[in-house]
Amino acid sequence: MNFKQVEAFRAVMMTRSMTTAAGLLHTSQPNVSRWIALLEKTLGFVLFQRVGTRLIPTPEAEAFYADVERAFIGLESLNDSASSIRRRGTGMLRVGAVGSITQCVMPDAMRLFRQKCSDIPVVVNTGGSDVVAKWVATGYCDIGFSSIHTDVPTLHYERINMAQGVGIVASTHRLSRKKLLKPTDFKDEAFISLPAGSFNRAAIDRHFPDDARILSIETPYATTICTMVAKGLGVSIVNPIVSRALRDAGLREIAFSEQVEFPSYAVTSHQFPVNVLARRMAECVREVFGELHGPGGLKRPGISRRPPRPNTRPSAGR
Repeated sequence: MNFKQVEAFRAVMMTRSMTTAAGLLHTSQPNVSRWIALLEKTLGFVLFQRVGTRLIPTPEAEAFYADVERAFIGLESLNDSASSIRRRGTGMLRVGAVGSITQCVMPDAMRLFRQKCSDIPVVVNTGGSDVVAKWVATGYCDIGFSSIHTDVPTLHYERINMAQGVGIVASTHRLSRKKLLKPTDFKDEAFISLPAGSFNRAAIDRHFPDDARILSIETPYATTICTMVAKGLGVSIVNPIVSRALRDAGLREIAFSEQVEFPSYAVTSHQFPVNVLARRMAECVREVFGELHGPGGLKRPGISRRPPRPNTRPSAGR
């Protein structure tokens, strides 16, 4: 007994016709007749009696059909399960991401993800790039989003965004009317920095060899930097995905003359297959980065309107 024979039997039981069953199975009527004959030989009893032009199932066929239907219901259930896995994944998604992505990209990415997977539980963990790498490498997270490429050999890094750092000042700051900021413009300005020793801090500081900035505040979170700058506590250079996502009317974003790159990566492990949900989340994150690069996005510096007149008062720290 094989599947083709059982499938042919089921089709004939459903249609009561060899010809119609053949059409249902996309095969020929002789094939169906042959499969039924082989099945009868294997089973040891007759399945159908022909009365005129009709096929009448025998009592043995009716009894056998009940078991066949139960088996096919199980197969259809497996097919539905496979379809659900293709569509929704395995049932839960664990994401690790650096703070800037968690706070500024992930909310919109989650909105897009929910449109496709409305009932999937998602756990979002926030940590530094090195911590995100460990989470993905150990399988604690299905996918990670980081700002630094680490040296963990089992990880795969795919760059999903590259942003050029921008200067940020309060909308009432004396520099707010400038279209381009140079390193010399930051002389004697209170500067809010990322932590000393961090990769992004080094990328910024290299443009200030004869540092005349006043390094007044240090914090690991770019969102905190933007909020402090908007409140007039200093100036800074940040990844524009942060300043764009915050949409703070008190913040003015201005292009910076020097190159400060802020890359973003999707991180997966060679040791753990990337599941459907992780791939879908990566697509959503890419889409949000794309929106930030579109109209009003990363390619258009300037968050707030220029103030009607510059503030001539000295900035904090002067």
